[in-house]
Amino acid sequence: MRRIWFVLGIIFVILIVIGMFLYFAMATPQKPRTGTEILNPIEGLTKEQAILQFNKDYISYLVFAIGGWKLHNPPLSDDTPKIKIVADSDTYVSEIIQGQISTHKGDIENEDIIIRTTKEEIVDIISSDNREEKVKESVSAGRTALELKAGYTTLFSKGYLSIYKDLTGESFTGSVIRIFAQ
Repeated sequence: MRRIWFVLGIIFVILIVIGMFLYFAMATPQKPRTGTEILNPIEGLTKEQAILQFNKDYISYLVFAIGGWKLHNPPLSDDTPKIKIVADSDTYVSEIIQGQISTHKGDIENEDIIIRTTKEEIVDIISSDNREEKVKESVSAGRTALELKAGYTTLFSKGYLSIYKDLTGESFTGSVIRIFAQ
């Protein structure tokens, strides 16, 4: 009888740990308060001016606009979400730290996803009134490419699931199920 209670206790603890992990992995933070949002850097510029003045602020705004502020560290980890954006021949990296987007020009080795597009396409997206729909259209038309670099567990635990689905209209969970079914 003791052995049964012991096994049931272990199963209960395992279920609680799994439940906590799923709760923290799937919890979406609230949209940042007014004043902490990133301002659109192309406000008042023509398309040509915006492309000529392209900088890291455009990338930060793009990442914010697609919901990058929702990303978070996996439970019990300090591994922050990192998105590499390749715009024409320039490479930028955005890191999300407690909902704040920090972008710099340069490369990184351990990115979670890579977004490949052109500066003109980014300007078109961030100047659009419906940015999410514009990104989805750009991805489906092949003008923007998303490459998942981190493992599915990492992507899931950092909150990329909803962003990926918003951008592509697809879910990468079907791929996970197929992988585990093999």
